[in-house]
Amino acid sequence: MEILDEVIADMAGDWLMLESRTAKHKTHHGWHYLWTVPLITAGVIIYSFWPRATVTASSNALARLSLNGRLASAIAMGPHDQQIKLMTKNGQLWPLSSMEAGVPYTIRLQINGPSWWPFGPTTISKTLVTPQDPIVTANELTVIPGHPVALSLSSPASILHIIMNNRQRAIIHSTVPQSIYSIHSPGTAPGEQGTLTVQTQARAWESVSTPKTLSWRTPNWLKVVASPNVNLPIGLTQPLTLNFSHAIEKSHLIPKLSPQIAGQWIWKSPTTEQFIPSSIWGYGPDQVVTVTIPGGPNGYHSAQGAYFPNNVTISWSTAPGSTLRLQELLAKLGYLPLKWIPNTPVPDTLSAQIAAMMNAPSGQFQWQYSNTPATLQSFWIPGQYTVMVKGAVMNFERVHNLPVDGIAGPQVWRDLIQADLGDQMNPDGYSYVYVSENLPETLTLWHNGKIVLKSLANTGIPQSPTYIGTYPVYQRYLSQTMQGVNPNGVPYYDPGVPYVNYFKGGDAVHGFPRAKYGFPQSLGCVELPIPVAAKVWPYLHYGTLVTVAPPTSLSSSSAAAS
Repeated sequence: MEILDEVIADMAGDWLMLESRTAKHKTHHGWHYLWTVPLITAGVIIYSFWPRATVTASSNALARLSLNGRLASAIAMGPHDQQIKLMTKNGQLWPLSSMEAGVPYTIRLQINGPSWWPFGPTTISKTLVTPQDPIVTANELTVIPGHPVALSLSSPASILHIIMNNRQRAIIHSTVPQSIYSIHSPGTAPGEQGTLTVQTQARAWESVSTPKTLSWRTPNWLKVVASPNVNLPIGLTQPLTLNFSHAIEKSHLIPKLSPQIAGQWIWKSPTTEQFIPSSIWGYGPDQVVTVTIPGGPNGYHSAQGAYFPNNVTISWSTAPGSTLRLQELLAKLGYLPLKWIPNTPVPDTLSAQIAAMMNAPSGQFQWQYSNTPATLQSFWIPGQYTVMVKGAVMNFERVHNLPVDGIAGPQVWRDLIQADLGDQMNPDGYSYVYVSENLPETLTLWHNGKIVLKSLANTGIPQSPTYIGTYPVYQRYLSQTMQGVNPNGVPYYDPGVPYVNYFKGGDAVHGFPRAKYGFPQSLGCVELPIPVAAKVWPYLHYGTLVTVAPPTSLSSSSAAAS
């Protein structure tokens, strides 16, 4: 082929020399060179049909093949003289068996000319190096739970073989080799870890690479530290701060605050959120304040995928209002049989009253009535939440349509202060009931410094005695059907029992028809003649104290009137 090229080139040069001669020479001697024309034409024809090939790089096949002639055979010789047959498809060479990665191969092509070709086939050899094994660049991965993971390779690959945690297997194919693959996240929740084994094939026809095992982990669970200290009482308007272990992605979510009060949540930093109350009342005294942070995959989360396994609830407690101040207000409003004389009056402003609620002003208590019963006086201790204070709170709750439980919670304080600012006095005065079990048994009703009535009464029989002690009335019925079982096992059913005032368990002061009164006959209740019970009814309210004194106590008259 090379000799033919030289001959054609020499003849072409001679022809050019002929062209450069003078016209005269052309006229007289040009015919001497006409014999070269057929020879040149034959050379050009031979050259155009001469079997040959051009081998260039391919992105997915072994090589691109530009062929002049017919391919008779194609093989690749490996470094150990192993032969791999090659095939052509769409102008590219493809191996028919696996080839090693990053290894030089000698490509040998035998090319035939046309059927009339007299010179035989042409053999072409070319050395190619197969692509190197792509390697995963990372040694460990931090993955976002449930989000795809990007695996970066040192060079493009056509196939990825993946084994997750030595169990799950997957093969990913790409028609075009690529350097970054997206795979399913091996982690489904924070706090997980495991291994990921990856093998690659730069081309589908190459052997699989050596496995590379890398570790993976999801971020730790999201954590939060609350401020102020949850074990100490907080101020009524103290900000609540949440410090998260990870920067939180902004979203529409906010913590749920209970009780709901005026204020706003603000982000002090990507890891710190704070609630700032704007109400002068704040959370209220003796209040459990809870903050619930949304958890789970759809709750608070970081950009790295950290979140809480469940909703997180944090609780604080506000300091209780001053018991002494509670007594001062109850006395001032007529719910106690005392009067309150402050050393310095509290200004009639909401802010001053709220401050006094937590830090009681100084002053003096005095008995409102000179004949206050001694038993009633015994329940008075300034600064202590005695049964007298509980009964007064229950009565206040009753007057202001609050749930009657005898607990001075935030709403009781709020209404107490508003009542004080509005001079809303107790409309019913102060009543006290004293029951003596000294025979004959009696009930004495004391109201606003006077004994309203004294009547014979019946208490419980020895098999079902009346509770001894002092208790506030907690439930009232104008009429009620009473039923149960007598100590002897015989059921009883008493419809229409009138003027019922429960003070302890199933014991109540009520009317009941008996032939006589003044000795134990009931199953624990304090029974009165019905006309007397009717007179007692309007003086008793929720919170009215009822004292039941045992037979060894002083007589009812001396105790109640002293």
